[in-house]
Amino acid sequence: MRKTLLCAALCLLVAGMLTPRMAAQTAPTFVGVRTFLSAPYEPDIDKIHADFAVLGVPFDEGTWGQPGERYGPRDMRENSQEYAHDLTEGFYYIDGDRTVLKGKHWVDVGDVLIYPTVAEQTDAKITEAVKKILAHKAFPIILGGDHSITFPVIRAYDIPLTVVHIDAHLDTWNGAPGNLDHATWVMRVAKLPTVKNIAQIGMRGIANDAEAAGNAKAIHTRMVTSEEIHRRGVAAAIEQIPQSENIYVTFDVDSMDPTLAPGTGTLEPGGLNFQEIDDLMKGIPTKGKLVGLDIVEVNPYRDPSGRTAQTAIRLMVDLLAAAFH
Repeated sequence: MRKTLLCAALCLLVAGMLTPRMAAQTAPTFVGVRTFLSAPYEPDIDKIHADFAVLGVPFDEGTWGQPGERYGPRDMRENSQEYAHDLTEGFYYIDGDRTVLKGKHWVDVGDVLIYPTVAEQTDAKITEAVKKILAHKAFPIILGGDHSITFPVIRAYDIPLTVVHIDAHLDTWNGAPGNLDHATWVMRVAKLPTVKNIAQIGMRGIANDAEAAGNAKAIHTRMVTSEEIHRRGVAAAIEQIPQSENIYVTFDVDSMDPTLAPGTGTLEPGGLNFQEIDDLMKGIPTKGKLVGLDIVEVNPYRDPSGRTAQTAIRLMVDLLAAAFH
């Protein structure tokens, strides 16, 4: 049967009915086992040989809002199928007739194995997995999960970092003693010896308070609100990112306006529109070497259309294209 299909495809190529580009496409989006962008699946991180390694962290025990972010990695894999193809061919943009990320190799290493109610154990597993990805010289792309996962991810790095935090919320509340959740993780990250700067972009509205703002000032973060970007443009945000040796981006999808990204647990009106956040993503690599990325707070229960996940994936591709042109 396989020989028959192969012969048929070759005959079509010879006849000019099937172009090489068409032949390289994957199956329709409703066919096959889901990996991110249909990248090869390699559950053993010790065996990876890739430029980009995608790791899912299906954890939402740190959320103060509506739960469901544990299904974020699955939702992003599902909605990434719209862009699935032979990834070594790169991504083609009709605007400018250009291809980006050509020749890059991707791998999906699956999810961190998570058991409920043992958050400290989960965090240790996250850090270990990211350390292994870095040891294999691959670029980690982390699919969350709520925003608390960013602390154990960043903890895996042993190089000086500037953290670019894109979010509607400061995530600098005090929380309970010893607690790590999606509203307090920045306070822990700020104490890591590797973290030299934190730029916070997109915070807005009445979703923050004096406590969070005071704590952000105390740890000397550089903050640009969504309202300021609306007034002054994306350049205002790029200016606040210091020129850095290494940059880690943590991208909370609630930084986008709810009309663009309704699939998140803590909605706040007045967020960034697509062009604003896309220009922001493209501008970040001008400030230093991009060394890691997480996408967090995708909640598919609040967005049956899947547009939150798909938009986040498009922004990820644009960021990587700017960083690895």
